[in-house]
Amino acid sequence: MKALMNRLIVLLALFAPALYAAAGPDLQDLMQMLDYVGVDYREAVARGKIINSSEYEEMQDFSTAIATQTAQLPASAIKTRLHVQVSRLRELIEIKAPPAQIADLTTSMGTAIFGHYDVVFIPRRAPDLELARSLYAQTCAGCHGSLGLGDGSQGAGLEPPPTNFHDRGRARHRSPYSLYNTITLGVEGTAMPAFHNLSPHERWSLAFYVGRLAMDARTIKQGAMAWKQTGDTPLTDLETVITTTPAQAQARYGDEAVALLAYLRAHPAALFEQQAEPLAYARHRLAQSFALYRDGQTGSAYKAAITAYLEGFELVESRLDTVDQDLRVNIEEEMAYYRNLMRRNASASVVETQLQSLDALLADAQERLDSASLNGQAVFAASLIILLREGLEALLVVTALSAFLIKTNRRDGMPYIHAGWIGALALGVFISLAAGYLISVSGADRELAEGLAALIAAGVLFYVGFWMHDKAHAQQWQQFIKGSMEKALGRGTLWGLAALSFIAVFREVFETILFYQALWLQVDAADHGLIVGGMAAASMALAVIAWLILRYSARLPLRQFFGMASVFMLALAVILAGNGVAARA
Repeated sequence: MKALMNRLIVLLALFAPALYAAAGPDLQDLMQMLDYVGVDYREAVARGKIINSSEYEEMQDFSTAIATQTAQLPASAIKTRLHVQVSRLRELIEIKAPPAQIADLTTSMGTAIFGHYDVVFIPRRAPDLELARSLYAQTCAGCHGSLGLGDGSQGAGLEPPPTNFHDRGRARHRSPYSLYNTITLGVEGTAMPAFHNLSPHERWSLAFYVGRLAMDARTIKQGAMAWKQTGDTPLTDLETVITTTPAQAQARYGDEAVALLAYLRAHPAALFEQQAEPLAYARHRLAQSFALYRDGQTGSAYKAAITAYLEGFELVESRLDTVDQDLRVNIEEEMAYYRNLMRRNASASVVETQLQSLDALLADAQERLDSASLNGQAVFAASLIILLREGLEALLVVTALSAFLIKTNRRDGMPYIHAGWIGALALGVFISLAAGYLISVSGADRELAEGLAALIAAGVLFYVGFWMHDKAHAQQWQQFIKGSMEKALGRGTLWGLAALSFIAVFREVFETILFYQALWLQVDAADHGLIVGGMAAASMALAVIAWLILRYSARLPLRQFFGMASVFMLALAVILAGNGVAARA
């Protein structure tokens, strides 16, 4: 009996790849699976032990799919090497090897596939140009210069010299995809290295960032107008945008296409805003996979199921963890079971039943995310109220200090008051830039950085909420200002006024930086414009309030404002704390 079973296993091993061969290898999926295993294996195994059984089963499942897809590659020396590496990968997963070994192996395999096979890899989410700005400063500015002019101190004497990304003649013949290739593989015979340590998302972000440096503001503005008016044009297709150079765009579609391409490089999120929401995409691809399976196209069906996970559900896993981790784990397990049913050649009715169950879980996940997430209006309102609240408090402090000096005939202290709040704003700008740099340094630890930022902001928000409630009474507010001023003047030095102005305003500036940093990290890149819009609206409102106070000595309903703002701040603190705990978990 045992001999018979062994023969059956051998036959299955021989014929199983044939089930998927008809569809041919999907190199995009293969690369994504390698990247997924390399990054997420650490969530399944630590110190030689399984720490998450569902994640470990997923690693085994994807290693099998990697082996199947690799077996379908055209015969070559690279394929022979990959075959050995796939066997090694499955062996390492089986013995629960350290995550670093898995990451090194999957990176080596991905690099070999990328460098040998002619295939276009498409970004899975919108490139983040703010992240790219920090990455550029860390990894590129040494040779290419801080502005991308090719004049970095480390590039002096190099042959060939570092690229000047502002050279429009050369930039006309570069596409984001060619830049992505260069960042990924490096350039042989030059000082340009391969940046395997960067994730695909970070490499795509850098490619779009340097690809837009040669685009002037006027052209980008023209492209923005063209984007609003665009109809059925190939430049709304993501693959076309990433593979088309400005010279090709002009030759194929006319001068307007060059401006449109410039806009899309400067605002890549616009390309992704029109794509389906990740869970809706996952449900659509799963439905497609069953239709293919029912028609006997098992290989294509399995690949569609893989795509549903990698390009759909995986993109919202961290968000879903925030509201319901058990649901996220359940969906992962059910999606793996759905794929395994296909691999086992289960009946169509069994696969369909599993699909219906999985679709209901995904619908539940969408509902939970919709009810828990900050919608566009909430993001705008949060941004507006944070700056309005903090800015108004700083404004009241400065005006109260100024009024006290005027009433006591001490106008000689006014320059010191102004020096204090101007210095606080200047230091705040510096800290905000430094904070963005420090968080981007994290790279692989970005989720931890997001969690820490959210938790710190939440703690300060709780403090501010209670402080505002305490200061809601106008009499207490006046006593607070008067006492502080008398102490400063009593010391006999006007620099004490500058220190008081600086400290009072800088506290608001520092709190504002914390809140916006946390809010920025908690929302999608597409919603960053809403944060900026809220800040702009609050700035205009503060300008009007300042003018009214200075011209008419207007009395503001401080008690009501601080009372309502404290409730809002405490509610926002709860949201940020929940997201922070989830990001650190």
